[in-house]
Amino acid sequence: MTDIDAGSSGGNLGAAEDQMLAAAQELGVDFPDFYTAFLRRRNGIGPEGNLLLYSTDDIVERNETFEVQTYAPGYLAIGDDSGGRSLIIGLDGSPTVYLVEQGSMDPDDFLEVSPDFAAWLDQGAPLP
Repeated sequence: MTDIDAGSSGGNLGAAEDQMLAAAQELGVDFPDFYTAFLRRRNGIGPEGNLLLYSTDDIVERNETFEVQTYAPGYLAIGDDSGGRSLIIGLDGSPTVYLVEQGSMDPDDFLEVSPDFAAWLDQGAPLP
């Protein structure tokens, strides 16, 4: 379980506005408001247990490596489970969090982790 406000070794301070803007611009997307609110608090988490939520330094590289915008347009990989599955959110503002195999990235293969990103974090970001 993860406490996003804890000062664990896997935690980062919040991202600066210019860091968030640069990452979003490089990916050619607009981050949803709920996700920028998270980044303002913590610029990534982990690795902590199996959970890794990407920092603004890592999110561009991970989304480009897994070609998220090619195979899952309208979605953003925000982290992974350290076991070959990416954590995905939609860019439409819906706060749902999904897991998908990194070799697939097909929205038809998404497994819903939580209908609400903030509530999922408040619950310690459990992974199935």
